[in-house]
Parts: sequence; C-alpha cells; structure tokens
Amino acid sequence: MRLGIVPIFEAQGLSDIILSEKGLDLSKFNYIELVDRAYNMGFRHIEITSDLMYVIPNSITEDTIDKLNIIKDEKGVSFTVHLPIWSVELASPNSHIRRASIDTTIEVINFFEPLEPLNYVMHATGALASEFTRLKVPPLMKQAINKYMQSFAIKSLEEIISKTEINPRKIAIENVEFPFELTREMVDKFDTSICYDTGHLLSGMSGRYDPIEFLRTNYDRIVEIHLHDGYERVENNNRRIWADHLALGDGDLPFCELLFLLKEKGFKGPVVFEMGIEKVIKSIQILKEKCK
Repeated sequence: MRLGIVPIFEAQGLSDIILSEKGLDLSKFNYIELVDRAYNMGFRHIEITSDLMYVIPNSITEDTIDKLNIIKDEKGVSFTVHLPIWSVELASPNSHIRRASIDTTIEVINFFEPLEPLNYVMHATGALASEFTRLKVPPLMKQAINKYMQSFAIKSLEEIISKTEINPRKIAIENVEFPFELTREMVDKFDTSICYDTGHLLSGMSGRYDPIEFLRTNYDRIVEIHLHDGYERVENNNRRIWADHLALGDGDLPFCELLFLLKEKGFKGPVVFEMGIEKVIKSIQILKEKCK
C-alpha cells in the first residue's frame, strides 16, 4: 500500500500560497507547490481535487499535467483524481443539472488521462441524493426515493463510461451518504471499483456496517482507501450525533486491524489520509505507537 494525502487539506500551506495582506489572491495559487510540499513531507501518493479546475480557473492546466508527469517519472509519485463533487449531481432528476454534471465529469476524465492516474474516485450520488436520505418519511417511501435517485445515477454512469471509453475498473465509486447496497448494485452493474471511505462508513452515512467486515466483503473491488476516523452515536433523546474526517484514535475505527488486514491481503492501492495536516501528523504518530 502507498500512504497518500490530499494536498488542499494542508490548510496552512494553502493559506500561505493564496492569502496576502489585501485578502484572497487566487492568482498566487500554484498546485505544483502543494504537491511539492506533500512530497517533502514524505508522501508518495497524491489525490488530486479536480474541482479546483472550476473553483480556481487556470489552477490546473495542461502545463500542470506536464509537470505532474515529470514528478511522477522522476520522484516515483503516483496520482489518483477525485472527480468533481461541488455543484455536481449525477443522480439529479433535473435533466439540465444531470447533463451539466455528466459533461463536467467527462471533461475532467479526458483532461487527466495523459497523467494516467491509478483511478478516478467518483461520488455516483451527490448532495441532493444525500439530502433525500435524511427525509423523515416512512421506510418504504425512503427506499423508493433512493431507488429513484439510483436510476438517474445509473443513466449518468452509463453515458460517462460510454463516451470516455474508460476501463470501468478505473472508476472507484466511493461509499457516501447513500445506502451502500444501492451503490454496490451500480458497482456490479458497470464492473467498476470501490473507494472505501472509512469515516463515511463509521458515521453511518452509507448504512450500518462493521468496518472490518465491510473491507472483507467488498475487497474484490476496493482499489483505494480514504482513511479517517469517525463515529455515530444516539443520545438519550434519540438524537443522532456523528463525525468524520477525524484523526485516527478520535473515533471508532480499528485502524491497526484494518491496516494489518490490508497488508495480509497484499493491498497495493493508495491509502489516503483525508484530513488536515495536523490530524495527519497525529494519526501517523498514533499508528507508530499502537500498530508496531
């Protein structure tokens, strides 16, 4: 396995680059500088946040891809690309929103293919589908709504795979705030892969699963791990409280058992710390102390 990081989560480094005395200066943003910071911290895998292409125009260009390819060849750094999630909803029943989301996803895949990333992490369902999963409606109605949203995600996936002609196994569908059994149906239907997000699972977003059993059951398709801690609690008044993107040790993840199991199975994919740099440092220290 290769330990990785999401450079834009390195908040202090990002603020150093784009903040000035006059405030926010996006013209100063340099993605290669963030990658270099991550490399100098010892990380050899980078997950690229492709939303930056739209949030900060010209932040990632063809020239950036050329430089990333040099870093990959000369320094042995590998890359994955997280497909857009901000303002994107592949499961939207609104055909205009879905059309724009599909086109955006296709554009990003075609743009990053010269980098030959290990895989593309995808949220097959987005914020709207997540919102619907929280509706206070009878279970049968909620199940029908989720299946309805899934039907649109299926149409989107079919078009994305067809138009990019990408190997479906390079698409790693992440478990998000949506019933995972429906996500797994899409994985099987299109022969894609899975990005296992530990914090999403522990916080109950994808349903209630044991994190180790989830790994064993879905290992046949897991190609990437998003590693962060989380928890879900129910208080005395039946109010649900949850958290994710925590440092290891601050939630319920049996992280030593999980990593030992990955090692036992010979997992070769990236294990990406999806948290801020202070939490990453704390997590690595915990791993050294607890996991021998």
